[in-house]
Amino acid sequence: MLRVFRHYIPGLMPILLVGDLAVIVGALLLTAASGIWVGAGPQGPKLIFIAGVEIFLLYVADLYNPRLPLGRREMVARMLLCQAAAAPLVAAGGYALPSLRLGRLAFLELGLIVTMGLLVWRAAWLGSWSLARMTVRVLVVGSGPIGKSIADLGRASARPFKIIGYLDDDPAAADSIPVGHELLGKIADLSAIVEETRPDVVVVVQQDRRGRFPANPLLECRLRGIAVEDWPTFYEKATGKILVTELRPSWLIFSDGFVKTARTEIIKRLFDVTLAFVGLVLATPFMALAAIAIKVESAGSVLYRQPRSGQNGCVFILNKFRSMRQDAEEGTGPVWAQQSDSRVTRVGALLRRTRLDELPQLFNVLLGHMSFIGPRPERPEFVHALQKEIPYYMKRLSMKPGITGWAQVKYGYGATAEDALEKLQYDLYYIKNLSLFLDLLILLNTVQVVLFARGR
Repeated sequence: MLRVFRHYIPGLMPILLVGDLAVIVGALLLTAASGIWVGAGPQGPKLIFIAGVEIFLLYVADLYNPRLPLGRREMVARMLLCQAAAAPLVAAGGYALPSLRLGRLAFLELGLIVTMGLLVWRAAWLGSWSLARMTVRVLVVGSGPIGKSIADLGRASARPFKIIGYLDDDPAAADSIPVGHELLGKIADLSAIVEETRPDVVVVVQQDRRGRFPANPLLECRLRGIAVEDWPTFYEKATGKILVTELRPSWLIFSDGFVKTARTEIIKRLFDVTLAFVGLVLATPFMALAAIAIKVESAGSVLYRQPRSGQNGCVFILNKFRSMRQDAEEGTGPVWAQQSDSRVTRVGALLRRTRLDELPQLFNVLLGHMSFIGPRPERPEFVHALQKEIPYYMKRLSMKPGITGWAQVKYGYGATAEDALEKLQYDLYYIKNLSLFLDLLILLNTVQVVLFARGR
């Protein structure tokens, strides 16, 4: 869990998170100190519930995204919308569980203090912090295609960084350095250049290290508190995916992660069954409406049942709401679904955007064919073809496929072999960093996809 949390420090913004929690806790303490009745029972569960609701809504509103260019007006608007949504949720929680109930005056005072406190704190943060202050200064040892890949990450990186220069012994390296960057010297000059530039991270992108690897200077960097990372690790932290096209198998073998114990599998299965059961209970009305809409718009079955490749290549029958015409693949055979696919019905397009077409897969989860979170289940025909084109493709079948997953929320639907490669890189990241924390993060992202119809 800590490994994944470190990868997403810039994305989760612990500074904002801690500040928000401090405001919420302070508001509850002020309300209690004012003598206003805050309901029977201990205050701890109320605090956890209110804080959970607030943090969840702030996350859904993208207020923990440091790369979202928010001005004060939009920040205030989003914050007020969050508080407007929090009020009925807190009230509903108190109605359902009396131990979470607040008195009327306490409810009003707490809501006002939290709203004003968050607005003041967020406004102060916008005025005193900037993306530049969080940007990591990077010195790159080596160049070539990998060095260019690091530079190309740019502002898309989850971890903001700035390359201060490259080091390389190749006389022709100056011509291959990405535009806007400079060659600071040779690898042998590492110690002197580190002393002069004082980077936060030294990234090693050397492909051929025989006889030229600066072990002692890099060790000195570590002892001085400067982080040293090989390029796959840096790329993984920056993007939330693993670049498989340039990867050596040794990195996958010796890197941290890819730990799947019996306890992990038991916890994940309990997590899956619980979510699937609760999901079916909550989604029953929506599933009924979806079924009626599909039947009214076009002739054919409501459900679309199709063979998919599961864990270790075992084939199972996947259930979805039908989003295409009944005869969509008649005469063509299996083909990729396109973003603007003429075979998709109007109801189907809406179901796809909101991901509601995936709801029948909850039965697959209960039957054990799928997990709630995991790699997207692909058709056996596509798996057979893609394993010949994409390195490490079959590694994604080392765990059960999921209704949602890291690749689904980060990339969406794939319609080509290039898309499949991109999604594989996210899938390998998920498999490598498997944890309950990452599953919860994916669930939050999935909520955003469903609420704002970001599916494709």
